[in-house]
Amino acid sequence: MRSSLLFAVSLLVITSCSGPYTRTNVAADEEKPVAVQTMRTNLRPIPDVITASGELLAEEQATIGVKAPGRVVKLYVDLGSLVEANEVLAEIDPTDYEFRVRQSDALVNQTRAKLGIADKTSDDVVIEDTAIVREAEAVVKEARFVFDTTAKLQKEGVLSRIEFEKAQVRRQGAEAAFQAAKEQVMQLRAELSERRAQLALARQNLADCKVRAAFPGAVTRRHASLGEYLNVNAPVVTMVRQHPVRVRAEIPERLASKIRVGQPITVSIQGGSTGPTGRVVRLSPAIDAQSRSLVLEGEIPNQKGTLRPGSFAEVSITIDAHATGIAIPRDAVVSFAGTDRVYLASRNRLDDRIVKLGRPLANESVEIVSGLEPGLDVFLKPDAKMTKGQKVVIR
Repeated sequence: MRSSLLFAVSLLVITSCSGPYTRTNVAADEEKPVAVQTMRTNLRPIPDVITASGELLAEEQATIGVKAPGRVVKLYVDLGSLVEANEVLAEIDPTDYEFRVRQSDALVNQTRAKLGIADKTSDDVVIEDTAIVREAEAVVKEARFVFDTTAKLQKEGVLSRIEFEKAQVRRQGAEAAFQAAKEQVMQLRAELSERRAQLALARQNLADCKVRAAFPGAVTRRHASLGEYLNVNAPVVTMVRQHPVRVRAEIPERLASKIRVGQPITVSIQGGSTGPTGRVVRLSPAIDAQSRSLVLEGEIPNQKGTLRPGSFAEVSITIDAHATGIAIPRDAVVSFAGTDRVYLASRNRLDDRIVKLGRPLANESVEIVSGLEPGLDVFLKPDAKMTKGQKVVIR
């Protein structure tokens, strides 16, 4: 009885162990392969790029003020106005300055008349040719003639000593007047130069009644209003130069040695706007001690004004334009719980690899930093129901 019971138990154990194993093998042998579409990984040109966060800055920014105080009579620009260099932005009432120009011009002509200058194109004057000096010179000649005659007659006893002394004093006085006349002409020439400068200043003040743009750009703020009285240096508008736009970014110290002046640089701002390629133009001579980073500045062409100063941007600096790497379509990557995975076809079986993604590329591709090598068949648009080891057929 006992031996019969042991036989029955042994038979039950053998039956329970062998049954499922046999069915699994049969299911595996009868499994239908899944048709999949793959791509062969290979090396392709992927430039080596360093990315960082940066800020767009205006190449030039200035608050344009008035040089000549007065009341604003015309305003030609407002917020957002595009202006060219030397374009008139506003005008100050020129009436007072026009009168000052006329006054200064009259004073110049007055001094020219004293000097006897007839040529209106030149202020040159010869001292000896002026009427003042010629008159004094004639008096000197007369005094010298009288003195010589008196001295001769005094020696002959015709005239007294007193007459001789008077003639000598008159000669000395005439010579002093002659020298004074020369000095007066020199003073008038200096006065003419001064009044010419005053006339030029008056004309400059009149020209300054027109407030002009210092450089081509756009108006970011209007400070003055029509009819407002403005003192010297009072602000009229604030404007920025939009082209080119400057970008400033900080590069980690470990990558600073790869940055060079002249390297290509592009920026992307929020909203998907990407500017044209520019170049690195300036590098800080030292590493910032607090952030342990290198500050760089680049210039980006911005003729259309799509890049706005003050915006935050993602900066990309091309370190090696001839670098190569592996890239696959973005939808070939399965991301789950912070892990990126791709599926491969290996000996007609499904395999997978954990990969590290790089930056997005054109045509909805993504760079693979590690996890893949050339010559592998990567599944395109893998099905989430696929399991490792499953039979596959490449279409």
